Amino acid sequence: MSASRNINDQVTSLLREASPKGTGAATPDFDILEMPLEGVAAYWLSVKKTLDSKKNATTFLPEEAQHTREPFIKFLLELTASSFPADRCERLATIRKLNVINELQRKYVLMAIGLLGIVSNENPQKVMIRFLSKFHIAPIFEKQVFEVAQMMIKNIDNTELNKAKFLNIDHKQTTEALIINLVFYCMLARRNGPQSLLEYQTFISSQYFKDGLVLICDGFDYDFVKFRLNLVKKEILADTDMKMDLSINMMHAIKSGVPFHDVYLVARTYLP
Repeated sequence: MSASRNINDQVTSLLREASPKGTGAATPDFDILEMPLEGVAAYWLSVKKTLDSKKNATTFLPEEAQHTREPFIKFLLELTASSFPADRCERLATIRKLNVINELQRKYVLMAIGLLGIVSNENPQKVMIRFLSKFHIAPIFEKQVFEVAQMMIKNIDNTELNKAKFLNIDHKQTTEALIINLVFYCMLARRNGPQSLLEYQTFISSQYFKDGLVLICDGFDYDFVKFRLNLVKKEILADTDMKMDLSINMMHAIKSGVPFHDVYLVARTYLP
């Protein structure tokens, strides 16, 4: 067994042990946060156009859902293909939307806590307590979190370590994996200073986290960084909420069997 296999397997094993549920990361090809509003509208219009043009439209929606990796859109496609009436589909989709938004908000809050811990040079153990305060039941074991983070720091200069996997910060990660990686960055910043983290930006998917890190390294103080993080978080969530509402309303129109032009009117309601 190679040295790289040893290192990466050890970290993966610790990640599993760190959580009662295990850990992993969803990796869809795209997600609704990154899609522009116009792109979301265009997608649902293409679904309607395809349905209208196909002789056997009943097979299209299940096939489209099967090949769509964006979780929320996939769920809406499954609802559209279901036997539920349009109003029931809309209610179920709204419940799903609220769950997704709440989970996203908590992940962005965790990122903000991590960044604020870095800018204030706070003890990572205190940062960990702040993480866990956002849950009524701890989603991960504190002891194992620090074991994983310490192993990652120990092997940070080892070229065999899968940095793309273990140094990432992304809202698509599970909460458990996100907490572990945030603690790692807090520990590394406390040891080597925030500037040292810029070296690992290429492994970080979240623009929110990268922008916050740049603010810290540019010398902005705690209050400004906190203000900026809160503002951007609100904008991201509001934008995502609108795209989800657009998707729900267009799904409802398609499910109701209205003409293409009426589905287009729904899209125009949300477009500038």
